[in-house]
Amino acid sequence: MNFNLITNIEINSVKDLSKLRIIVEANNLDKPNFSEIARDLGIDRRTVKKYYMGDDKKERKKKKSIIDQYYEIIKELLSNDSPQVFYYKDHLYRYLQREHGLNCTRNNFNYYILNHEEFKNYFKPKGNTNAIKSETPFGKQAQFDWKEKLNFKFKSGESMIINVGSLVLSASRFKTWIIYPSVSLDCILNFLANTFESIGGVPRELLIDNATTMMIKARTETYKGTVHPNFQQFADDYGFKVVPCIAGRPNTKAKVENPMRIIDEIMTYNGVLNNLEDLYEKLESITNQANTRICQATGIPPILVYKKEKEHLLPIPQEKICSFYKLSTIKVMVNLNSLFPYKRKMYSVPSSLIGKKITVQVIENHLHVYYNKKLITIHEIVENKKIIYKEQHHLEMLKQTFRKHDEIEDYALKHLKNLEKFNEQISEFM
Repeated sequence: MNFNLITNIEINSVKDLSKLRIIVEANNLDKPNFSEIARDLGIDRRTVKKYYMGDDKKERKKKKSIIDQYYEIIKELLSNDSPQVFYYKDHLYRYLQREHGLNCTRNNFNYYILNHEEFKNYFKPKGNTNAIKSETPFGKQAQFDWKEKLNFKFKSGESMIINVGSLVLSASRFKTWIIYPSVSLDCILNFLANTFESIGGVPRELLIDNATTMMIKARTETYKGTVHPNFQQFADDYGFKVVPCIAGRPNTKAKVENPMRIIDEIMTYNGVLNNLEDLYEKLESITNQANTRICQATGIPPILVYKKEKEHLLPIPQEKICSFYKLSTIKVMVNLNSLFPYKRKMYSVPSSLIGKKITVQVIENHLHVYYNKKLITIHEIVENKKIIYKEQHHLEMLKQTFRKHDEIEDYALKHLKNLEKFNEQISEFM
């Protein structure tokens, strides 16, 4: 039996080199001149040899991701033992950026999480949040809601229930979030009065839910609802229209409902913060980031659109009207011991405020202390003590008093214990 051996092949590209090798080996021919083929194709002879030998199909070594160095941190944060809660991958991404210096794109981070089953399973899909997309003119509408009853734990193990008031300007998506101890009508009116002042105007209408603090009877498809008279009076004084959403349809105020997932981001710090002041500071940071990130709906950061929308807001009422709706505040001077008075008790502030006038706002059983509109510290109102020092404020004072700081912390503890004894003794006369 005779076979016709093929000895000719036309080489037009590197893809033909593997075929050339088959023919050469099948016909027991000498290896081709790689240099000559390289000159004909206009490429390096080493490239010719690589394709001829079939080395081009070797598997490349997998490139190491820069996120790999955060693997153990992510594993610990997402473990069942961690008190911190990450509802969304975005929350984890931004937390790692803020606290651990992560520097990568969000797409790369999402890809990394989804390619690690142990992390992917942590993030479960949420329910249907579809809503009809609607837009409003500048200055026309804002949407208000509460993020209620978040059980937050501090590093010390102490826990408390917090609520976050949320107002979003509908056109710009500019957000204001503030922590409150309750969702009472007094807290609502204080939040709105201060928020309107901080954003520099009042929207023409405010979209709300049917909470009993604001609505006596809920709005339904067949009934317009009945607004609480005190809330209606507030609306009349500020000049906006109250627009309750239809009961059972939270998506009608989706612009304030959807950003609630960002407020959940505060739970990424559950169990790791020292006190309430730290919590306020972190929420402020989260708020600022949300207002400077590009909004998916508009393609522009809310802070930039807000600057334009601000021009279309209604003016703020006279101070006499505004002050009526704000929670009780007092202005006091800080003495040389870094203390300020409230109802015959003395409470501490940082020593840098000695001799300065501060503003103290009373919110239920807490004193919120401000200087130049910046929150400085928060004290729980006490009945059985005369002098209330926070450890940090107390330590600051002692460091200014004593030159040698070697044993100052031990002395501070003894001094605070002496203050406790004094408070116990004096409480009999209070």
